[in-house]
Amino acid sequence: MQRSSLNSVTIDASRERVWSALTDPRELNQWETTDAHLDLRPSGCFLYEYAYGPSRPGTFLVVDPPRRLVQDNMVFNHNSSFHYLNTIDLTPGDGGTVVSVLLEGYTDEPDEQWLRESMDLGWATDLQVLKAWVERGEDIRPQVWRGLRMGLRYVSAAAAPGAASDSGVLLLEVLPGLPAEQAGLRAGDVVTALDGRKVEDFRGLRALLGDYQPGDTTMFSVVRGEERHDLPLTFGSAV
Repeated sequence: MQRSSLNSVTIDASRERVWSALTDPRELNQWETTDAHLDLRPSGCFLYEYAYGPSRPGTFLVVDPPRRLVQDNMVFNHNSSFHYLNTIDLTPGDGGTVVSVLLEGYTDEPDEQWLRESMDLGWATDLQVLKAWVERGEDIRPQVWRGLRMGLRYVSAAAAPGAASDSGVLLLEVLPGLPAEQAGLRAGDVVTALDGRKVEDFRGLRALLGDYQPGDTTMFSVVRGEERHDLPLTFGSAV
């Protein structure tokens, strides 16, 4: 069971320039957040608010400009709170700066595996957004965060305890009144394909979802026990 993840990107800029984009609230609000509050010192608190996801509060553990930033993050879900760490390292490389983000501190519980995979993908995407902002001054959030509303929480099927499948995604929760429930999806289903295109895992599903817009309809192929179903789902808008 994977309990950590690492993402990195090389940005054509100095470490000082990248550090500013990561830590100046005025810049953060132009490429990542809608409202950022940072007490930038060890033991200082932070709160990142987003247009496309839940807020991220926590505490700085290490503030070492322009080299390293370590954050203790708190996430609330199902009346429970979870902590995880992310370490952001900035190192010289290839004429620019290599930005690496290590996520760690997760257990094998399904909710925490969902959190790990969600944050892993979130950081992988945010690093590309950061690169576009620093190198070109371009905010590409509208292109990479499509704002599709389904009402699902899921993990890679292979990452689930006692996994019975090595591909697809296992649905942990189907929220009431939203498109997934209206389509007939249920917790425990394993999604294997969208419109006949194979779903490999969490990232694979998210990559396929990038081809759709709110209002589009796609066929979810699912395995439910010994049965197979094809269920049409019409995406709502999360924006």
